[in-house]
Order: sequence, then structure tokens, then C-alpha cells
Amino acid sequence: MCFSATASFGASVVLIPVGLFCLKKAASLERPYWVFALLPLVFGVQQIFEGFVWLGLESVDGASVRLPALGFMLFSHVFWLFWIPFACYALETDALRKKLFYGLIFVGAALGLSMYIPLWIYPDWLRVLVTEHSIDYKTTLIYDAYVPRIALRVFYAVIVLTPLLLASDRTIKIFGLIIAVSVAFSSIYYGYAFISVWCYFAAVLSLYILFIVLRKTKMSLK
Repeated sequence: MCFSATASFGASVVLIPVGLFCLKKAASLERPYWVFALLPLVFGVQQIFEGFVWLGLESVDGASVRLPALGFMLFSHVFWLFWIPFACYALETDALRKKLFYGLIFVGAALGLSMYIPLWIYPDWLRVLVTEHSIDYKTTLIYDAYVPRIALRVFYAVIVLTPLLLASDRTIKIFGLIIAVSVAFSSIYYGYAFISVWCYFAAVLSLYILFIVLRKTKMSLK
């Protein structure tokens, strides 16, 4: 598969209006489904940043890549790690699961910030390359001397997938299964550019949120 600025900007053109529509529909629901309705919109914004990363890589000015790359990674390395647990926490009705998701909010935020903030402080800790038609965000992390990258990737996946897969709401659990498949597929076939590729697939798959919101809206009218 060949990714490009066109693919990223094209995805954002679809995701942003879908996200706005989902938010509008979710506003009428009794439970706070807006926390999930926000996902397509945020993924759309993230893809705009990656679109500008592509444009920067195509230019002769390497400095034009850094800011959009950091914008993209604010979502990939920080936002998703705490927002997904928070979204599941906000909708969860089971007390024990709610406590677990609450804890994962802080674990995800701590991990994300510890990976992301040093990239601002040390510019040479982030390099952006194109590998096999995909963007490879090469980073230096404070954990590199102690934790293998594969273990860190698994931990990341656990934080994101656990609340989705354990959610009481069946539609959210299905979304978690879809995202889990995308994680496995991206790791196996695009491990060299996992973050970029997985975020793109997850962005496209977030269109499933439209189904969730429309289904919940229809049920609320009965």
C-alpha cells in the first residue's frame, strides 16, 4: 500500500465532517457518547498533520517536517493513550471496570508524556524518514536502555485495547476487536512504520463510530 499526502488529506476530508456529524447526533443521547463521537474528528486532524509531514519530506527544507511531525505524535504518543481509557470510563456502568479504566487514564497519560516531552527538548531524538512508501518516525526514548521497543509497543496496545475489549457496551467491544486486528496487521506487515500506518488504519476504522452513534440515536427514539 502506498501512503501519501493525498491519502492523509483525503482521509481528513472524510473524517472531519463525519466527526462533526457524530458529535451533533451524540449530543442528543442521554449517555456521554460524545467521547467516542469525537474520535473521527480528532483522527481527521491528526491526518492533516501527517499530510503536512509528507509535504515537508517532499521539500528541500527538512525543518518543515519537525512541527507537523510533533503535531501528529501529540495524538499518536499522548492523546490516544489517555483518551481511549477516558472514553470507556465515561460510558462504563460496571464499578470494577470503571476503576480499571480510571487507572489506565493516568498510566496512559504518564507513558505518553514521558515519550513525547523529550522530543521537544532534544530535537535530535526525532527523525522522520520514508520507508517503503510509509512514514517512519524514528525516536529516541528514555526507556531505550531498559525496555525493548517491542515490549513498549505491547504495553501501548494493552493500554488502548484493554478498555475497549472489556467495555460493557457491545458496540464498543466490537470497535475494540476491529482496532485489535488493525494493530496486529500493522505490526506484522508494516512494523517498520507501525505508528504512522496503524494511526491511518485506525482513522479509517473510526468511521465505525458513525454506526455506533446512529444505532444509539435510533434506540433512544424507541
